[in-house]
Amino acid sequence: MAALLNPASSLDALRALLVVWAFWVLAPAPGVAAQGGAAAVPIPAAEFSDSLVSIEHPASFDSTGRIERVPPGLRRRLGLFPTFSDFVGARLWRRDDGRYIVEVEYQPQGRLTQWRQILTPAGLDSLRAPFDRYLATRRGNGYDHSGRGELIFDSIVLSLAVYGPSAPVVLGIRGSRPGLAAYMLTSSGGFYVPYRLTRHRDVTRAHRQLTQYGATRGFIGGFVLKHLILGGGGYRANFRFANATSVAGALTGFGAVSWRGYSRGQSELVGVMGDFGLATGGCLAHAIGWYGDDTRRAGDALVLASAGAGLWLGQRLGQYRHYTRGDAYILRAGGVAGAIATLPFVDAFGTSSDRVISAALMAGGAAGVVFTDRLMVPRDFTFGEGLIVSGGELAGALLCMGLTYLADTGGDFDSLAYTTAAAAGSTGGFALTFRMLTPR
Repeated sequence: MAALLNPASSLDALRALLVVWAFWVLAPAPGVAAQGGAAAVPIPAAEFSDSLVSIEHPASFDSTGRIERVPPGLRRRLGLFPTFSDFVGARLWRRDDGRYIVEVEYQPQGRLTQWRQILTPAGLDSLRAPFDRYLATRRGNGYDHSGRGELIFDSIVLSLAVYGPSAPVVLGIRGSRPGLAAYMLTSSGGFYVPYRLTRHRDVTRAHRQLTQYGATRGFIGGFVLKHLILGGGGYRANFRFANATSVAGALTGFGAVSWRGYSRGQSELVGVMGDFGLATGGCLAHAIGWYGDDTRRAGDALVLASAGAGLWLGQRLGQYRHYTRGDAYILRAGGVAGAIATLPFVDAFGTSSDRVISAALMAGGAAGVVFTDRLMVPRDFTFGEGLIVSGGELAGALLCMGLTYLADTGGDFDSLAYTTAAAAGSTGGFALTFRMLTPR
């Protein structure tokens, strides 16, 4: 009784009663989940057994069990799942009954969505083949060097043909002996520098493709950039800018493949669209009169901006649809055929204005690219097929022009006859070879 009258003891007893009451009121009732407060409906054992179709276990995409998930970068590198533009990842599952299910996660309009499909044995082998090839190209050090030899060879050729001959000019060396020594030392660097820099890096064929593009087009762009920044100047400044932008272009192209995870087809596509952007910028600047003496810098800026826009467009196109290297070659051939097809119309109107011709070439090339891109949608072309279509276009143009030249025994034909022959031959050669390679 004394303990009950003690205020401290009474307070402790009251606290104990409150704890018991709170536990009794707030504890989840049977059938209520402890996590999130969601009601868990009990499922009878019989119903649970009937609803259980199978148990799925994670499986690997390759035969050696190393790749269990495909991130966006690896997907772009291997050119897989091209229909999913907002790709998040992919997994492979194996059921207890031995069947495999591929699961793709993507985000259309920002909403996470899953797509699943049961694979046949042939489908599983087809899915695993690119992963096995990818791992087979990687050396024991864990790096993919499938394109390293080609990249180093390209660097040697560029050093022998471009960097070496321009080294005496860039360095201001006079005299034959010092100049020859500069040439040989610079050319030797074409092997040693990329060899050292690529020892501990992935160097795929896509790396080689875009590195070569950046080096060659960067050299051309250097002359344009020099005139844009400095205006006039000597030839030494031209070669200094050209060599610097060539090296910068090569490094940028290599880094873009590593960062974006381009496949070889995507790298080729970016290069093709960059070339069209460069040509379009030159034609547009000439057509609007920006290559006069007083407006040359504006024309240079337009050319560089257009080339950059072409590179960006190629990168965007590669995100929405799968392109092979053959697709990129056919796209280039279609653009060239479209540009040539405009020349007879220019001649027919009797104009000899260079600005009109530039505008016509630009419009025809753009139309040819768009039309060819739509034409290729049903299938992917191999690199060999792309060469066949490009060669067929060239052969058709030469054939028709050669026959026209033979028929013009008296030299009476004007330019309209030859431009018409070139347009008909290139378009016909393109259409014929494309038709032969497209299944009906």
